Amino acid sequence: MRVMRGRRMIETIAWLLFFYILFSPRVALPFYNAMIFYPDKYPGGQYNVHDIEGIKPEDAYFSSANGKRLHGWLFRRKGGSPTVLISHGNAGNLSDRVGLCQLMLKSGASVMVYDYQGYGRSEGSPSLQGILDDGLAAYKYLIEQAHVPASQIVLLGESLGSVVAAHVADTNPCGGVIMQSGLAAFKRIAVEALPFLAVYPSWLFPGPELDNKIVFEKRHPPLLLVHGMRDDIVPISHSEELYSRALEPKTFVRLPDAGHNDIYSVNAAAYEDALKKFFAESRERSAI
Repeated sequence: MRVMRGRRMIETIAWLLFFYILFSPRVALPFYNAMIFYPDKYPGGQYNVHDIEGIKPEDAYFSSANGKRLHGWLFRRKGGSPTVLISHGNAGNLSDRVGLCQLMLKSGASVMVYDYQGYGRSEGSPSLQGILDDGLAAYKYLIEQAHVPASQIVLLGESLGSVVAAHVADTNPCGGVIMQSGLAAFKRIAVEALPFLAVYPSWLFPGPELDNKIVFEKRHPPLLLVHGMRDDIVPISHSEELYSRALEPKTFVRLPDAGHNDIYSVNAAAYEDALKKFFAESRERSAI
């Protein structure tokens, strides 16, 4: 009888361990991907954009590492302005970022916004590893096909897109990084959204490339953090933690009336002023 009880206990522990590993973020990533991403495929969105600030969008097509064809819009200003590469958040598609593109253009920059796999006109399906590869492919397009010097590229990551911008900055030269409503680390936001994930150690989460703190705790390009103080999706404490851990040069702009999705329309003047200063400093550095 005791032997049978011992076997049952061992079997129960083995099954619990099996399911514990099976549903860990690293192993069950396809399951969690379905919960993370909310893409809007074409023709969803607002694609009837003729121009923004008098500048017409150029369609940009390029391939990600797995061969899937991606789509973006490129708004070119004349002259030596920096080019902001926007890696957007987890919902909608690039056409929902018209307001963000307009803010960048009003602040004196050129802009490229693109869609990850599975979003808008881009082929494939989104995944955490995929969006990192897609960000690298967009950067490569700017360098090799749009002929933008690396020193004039400013990487902007919106919300979840902040891990993309940080990853590109960590592996390639650029003129600066803007974190808009950015994450301190993917693990932290995952645990905040799904508290049961706290039982998993860091090694059972996706790799360190999804931890923005690691990127900015070492030498990095100039960093601008912008966060709404009323953000109830990614709390401003994420940017506060990131700012406290990051090395110089760094700037933190808190927008007192902004939430998560209205950040470039509420307190827009303060955001624009911060961008103009950041871009002016970027132009000065690239001229040296």
